Amino acid sequence: MTDDMYRELTTEEMEQALGQKDKHTKSEQIAYRLLPWSIRQHVERNPAIVFKDCNVAFFPDLLFRNERICIEIDGGYHFKRLRQDDYRDTVFKSHGFIVIRIKNFDMRVDVVFWQRLLEGLEKDCCDRTAIRPFLSELHQMVDDKIRSWTMIG
Repeated sequence: MTDDMYRELTTEEMEQALGQKDKHTKSEQIAYRLLPWSIRQHVERNPAIVFKDCNVAFFPDLLFRNERICIEIDGGYHFKRLRQDDYRDTVFKSHGFIVIRIKNFDMRVDVVFWQRLLEGLEKDCCDRTAIRPFLSELHQMVDDKIRSWTMIG
């Protein structure tokens, strides 16, 4: 991936980015912790992203910059801002990113979060070799969790 799709942050965007730093919802924190370490080390949390052809800064919840995957954890407020979310998704997709939206209530059970993440990755990323190890590891985590449920029951 080349950095020529990005532009420098304006002063106002820098201030906005500082305000976003370490500002994570409870569901975003849970999502990050549910990622295995091997995947988590590729993630940026709420980074400032500004594309050259766009006049606004974006702060995705979880971003795999090199793999071009943007994960958004959607709380209730997202129902009030569907147009902004659609615009954001369109901009990221136009720059080659996969956008995966996971609802807050999917954070309640770890295996549900992993399944939603897998669904998003498998739907749009199956030809990206960089994420195949992610898929394998997530499948194994889901299988292990379901197997432990079966053994308990």
